[in-house]
Amino acid sequence: MTSLTDQVGAESEERPSSGLSRLLHPVPLPTFRDEYWERRPLHIPRNDPEYFADLLTLDDVDRVLGQSGPDFGNVRVIREGKETPVSELGAPGRNMTASRLEALYERYRSGSTVILNALERRWEPLARFTAMLSAEVNARFQVNVYLTPGGQARGFDPHYDSHDVIVMQAYGSKRWRLYGAPYALPLEGQRYDHSGEVPEVEEEFDLQPGSLLYLPRGTVHAATSNDAASMHLTFGVHPVLIPALISEAVREVFEGDERFRRSMPLGFADDKHLQEQAEDVFAELIDALAARLSPQGMTARAVKQTTSLAPVTLRGHLGDLESLPRLDLDTRVRRRPGLRWSMALGEEVVELEFHSKTVQLPVHVADEVRFVTESDGQGFTASSIPGGLDQPGCLLLVRTLVREGFLTLS
Repeated sequence: MTSLTDQVGAESEERPSSGLSRLLHPVPLPTFRDEYWERRPLHIPRNDPEYFADLLTLDDVDRVLGQSGPDFGNVRVIREGKETPVSELGAPGRNMTASRLEALYERYRSGSTVILNALERRWEPLARFTAMLSAEVNARFQVNVYLTPGGQARGFDPHYDSHDVIVMQAYGSKRWRLYGAPYALPLEGQRYDHSGEVPEVEEEFDLQPGSLLYLPRGTVHAATSNDAASMHLTFGVHPVLIPALISEAVREVFEGDERFRRSMPLGFADDKHLQEQAEDVFAELIDALAARLSPQGMTARAVKQTTSLAPVTLRGHLGDLESLPRLDLDTRVRRRPGLRWSMALGEEVVELEFHSKTVQLPVHVADEVRFVTESDGQGFTASSIPGGLDQPGCLLLVRTLVREGFLTLS
């Protein structure tokens, strides 16, 4: 890895308060996008134990573990690559939560790594932060937390992930070894082959408190704790992938066009004439497929898919529903913060897609819907919506979008 100080300004520059810029500081976003993203690892050294304290602390993990019983479904226990199912921990009894919690801590005290999977689903600071990152990056984020005791403990053998990861060292330090990328940008089904020889170490360093490490998918790595305990957060990055977009588009063509669903001719393997006929059919179908998969259409499909990657943000929705009967022309509303959406205009309806669902509205309210989607965080009232729709219609539009969770009361 290239030395960080060769490329960016001094650490003393004022750091951003939120988002990807905060994680990468002092590396500029354009530098990360053009030189590191899906290309090579990036280590940003810091020695600031409080840099990620607003997201998660060691005391917070105690609290989360205490609230995870009785099944502890999102908690894993790993030692030297071997996992012990949490369902096997604890002694049968009336208080299984207490028994399994004590067993988890005993495993940790004995050298096991405790992993909290998908913590952004149940820890509010991480939920807010990942929602912000998702809107900025156009990707889904999953946060796994790794708590490793001191004494050279290791959770996993050298391996690579089939998604990019951003590692944030929140407590203690950890020794990382990077072994290169034998297979660049593997897809989800292309798992690391553990049967071969482990490649030579290319980089080795301690990740200090407050430091960050970015690893493109396919980078073989392993980490061990030092003398003291270590806690790091791994943000798994799941963006819109080109292969998935093309596969989905091709599948839709196959489902909608009978020509693509036919079999090869009977006896073609031993008949040269049938093989030549098949070549003509393939030429026709490949041309038809290329005509259906335009660059503009594929890009629009990618934009639309980002709406399903963002987390559902419905904080305050129950209160909005209770206030809905009293919502009038002068009630101030706003687009829900962190929301991702797409809008498509058809011949008869406007389709507004968000939260992995589609809301259809009459096409004659397209201008009003566009105003609502493009409104800023300051909010608006039904009476202030421009366009040709009368005020009762504007009120109905606002009430509909509050009920569906697109709008929230300011």
